[in-house]
Amino acid sequence: MAIAAGFRDARVIYGYLRAPRDSIGSACMNGINIENNSDVDDNDNVTLIQNHAWCCVKVEGEYRFVDCWLASPFQPQNKNRMEPHWFLTKPTDLIYTHFPQEPVDQCLEPTIHVTTFFTLPYVWAPFFTQHIKMIRYNPNAITLVEDQVCHLVFRVDPSAVCFAFIEADQTNHGSEPTTTTTMRCLTQSRMAPNENGSLERIYKVKAVLPPGHDSGWLKIYAASSAVATATATVALPPLALCFHLTVQHTHHVGGGRLRPFEFVHLHPSRHEFYIREPQCYQLYPLHTYNFFVRGDDMHHKLAIKSPGGKLYKLMYYPQEHTYDGSVKITEMGKWSLVSLLNHTGVWSVVATWECRT
Repeated sequence: MAIAAGFRDARVIYGYLRAPRDSIGSACMNGINIENNSDVDDNDNVTLIQNHAWCCVKVEGEYRFVDCWLASPFQPQNKNRMEPHWFLTKPTDLIYTHFPQEPVDQCLEPTIHVTTFFTLPYVWAPFFTQHIKMIRYNPNAITLVEDQVCHLVFRVDPSAVCFAFIEADQTNHGSEPTTTTTMRCLTQSRMAPNENGSLERIYKVKAVLPPGHDSGWLKIYAASSAVATATATVALPPLALCFHLTVQHTHHVGGGRLRPFEFVHLHPSRHEFYIREPQCYQLYPLHTYNFFVRGDDMHHKLAIKSPGGKLYKLMYYPQEHTYDGSVKITEMGKWSLVSLLNHTGVWSVVATWECRT
């Protein structure tokens, strides 16, 4: 079609299309030992499975790629919508997911090694359409020590909404089916001015692995607020990027957390609130906690509501748009951060914690 349209430099490329949780070991045909670095010293020793084909075309002196299958509304991740990102995709964008058999078909200078390809995070179209850009990204952040928390910070479009989850697999007795544990991550955002003075949205994600798991996958989903609102009731928005988390143990086997660590539960709200403290979900009886919340530019009436319905109002500091207050936990059950809806006397729930033994 490109040649018929008058483009002289157009060709089909064969290679490997990466899935979110692929590794160099699972993608390799010749059974390399990834523990032995000598096996991956050069591309001659690494042959990836050929599982996909896409097109390359030179447009106005620059190479671009077209992947009709990934653009199709029948592609499962596109949720019955055409995805224009895969038409005339830049080489620097396509290399996150597509690895051609011939290095020259990367259309990059210099080309990247297959091991570099698998150290890149897996990204999908929303990573580019929502203009996600990592802030001070440190690859060591995805290698945790013991019960360390993974911290990721990134910029997105002001209208973007993001969700994050951890998936960790457990295989029982070798041949039995693999079970997957899914845990919520703490995903919060705020608006902040950039170097040009315009406002941008900054997301912070905090994640931990479930007890007993040495690795897992941190998946971040993103969409515009309109799409996210429409899809969140039935399904998550499309996957934007995926990181492989691993853990390093410094103590004897059997240490660490015995029960899953949970972050504070956030509820949909028409206003933006950022929970600074406490960010854990579980509260302990007879402990005093400082509840510290950042709000938007409006003044809201916020309070902590006990399981029995008692309200502890938070103090508002207009210059910082923050709220705080100390509360002694004296009741078992759900504690909530609530916001008064105008002057109606109705409170909406912003976040919840639980007091339990």
